[in-house]
Amino acid sequence: MSQFVATTTLSLMRSLGSTAERSVHRLQAVLGREFPGGIGLELAEPVPRKDGSGIDWYTERDEPLVRLTELPPETAAVYKARLDQSVRAVLRAAAAHEARTDPAARSTATALRNAVTFPDDENVWVSGGSDGSDGVLVLTAWGYEKHDAETSGRGQIAEVARDRPPTAPVPDTAVERPVRSAGPSWWWSIARRLLWLVPIALAGATAWLLLPACGLVLPFGVTAFGKGGGAYCALASPPPAVDRASLRTQELMSEEAVIEEQLRRHLNSCQPPPRAEQSDPAQEADKRVESAGGAEGQTQVTLIWNNRTDLDLFVKCPDGGMVLLDGQPKCGGVHDIDMNLNGENNKPVEHITWANKPPPGHYEVYVRLFDKRGDPAQRTDFNVILKNGGATQSYPGSLTQESHDASQMKVTEFDVP
Repeated sequence: MSQFVATTTLSLMRSLGSTAERSVHRLQAVLGREFPGGIGLELAEPVPRKDGSGIDWYTERDEPLVRLTELPPETAAVYKARLDQSVRAVLRAAAAHEARTDPAARSTATALRNAVTFPDDENVWVSGGSDGSDGVLVLTAWGYEKHDAETSGRGQIAEVARDRPPTAPVPDTAVERPVRSAGPSWWWSIARRLLWLVPIALAGATAWLLLPACGLVLPFGVTAFGKGGGAYCALASPPPAVDRASLRTQELMSEEAVIEEQLRRHLNSCQPPPRAEQSDPAQEADKRVESAGGAEGQTQVTLIWNNRTDLDLFVKCPDGGMVLLDGQPKCGGVHDIDMNLNGENNKPVEHITWANKPPPGHYEVYVRLFDKRGDPAQRTDFNVILKNGGATQSYPGSLTQESHDASQMKVTEFDVP
């Protein structure tokens, strides 16, 4: 059963990296691989509040939690030393991944660094052993850092306006309204404003009369004609010679039109090859599970896709626990097949199974895009096959790195009576 730890408000916090890089399930799996014997440091699971005001943090530990800063100084010093050792070990693992230079390793290095970045010791808790040194350190607010809220200035214009004394209103009876005088003063004012156009109009008319009969070539290939519009030049000049290049161009365009029509008719006469029959997703899933050595159970959830992208399958139990790829059974379910961590398979499969009937309740099935290889905008199609209560159902879907904020989606849900 998950235990609530604390709530972090986001008003003074800045997240680090992408949402996928702050995935607690991914980081738990990576830390489990890097430190099989444990590291004495666990990451609380973040659950965003519905109103967007902050993040609630939970842990699977049942022991009482004590904030590190509330421990006696001697005990706190011991746990701080352990915390420093754990952080340095994670940073060394991140540096080792960074040295590999491939994109997946760099992404893992960034995620590890984010996992041990937190605002201050107020976000460090001790689960059990608060009176000694055998407790486990639990981090909240990891993957976040503080930022300065005093960045907006004070608004100098508003300050000056506030210090200015108010102006007393003037009664309507004290305002003298001007009286419009009779006479032609208004049209005379307009005429005076238009007098400057007269010299320009005269200069234009003179130039038009003086232009040569055959026109004057101006910049940008423009020809200006005088009186007669160039009619005299057209009558006096000999007929233009035939441009052989233009004629050849027209002939080629005609030939091109004929060839395009022939090609169109040929393509219309071609019959497309018969489409290959699509294999049944459930049968394909069974083949891949059997090939990978997966166990068969009364209830099974299988994920299949057809590229080197790394997708993750997990199921949320009725009690809130998650059946993940960390190998730890939750609500009787076991995640026994995980593929494409390194992109080694073009026909991968992931598998979660219950050897016996699952506990009664409501279950939810999720698919997460862990690592996209290739074009981020390229779609990865998948199928989730659910076998429950003697019935089999396939649920198709697709994910891209740009299509979901968290690069994951709920595919289906089912109930066990």
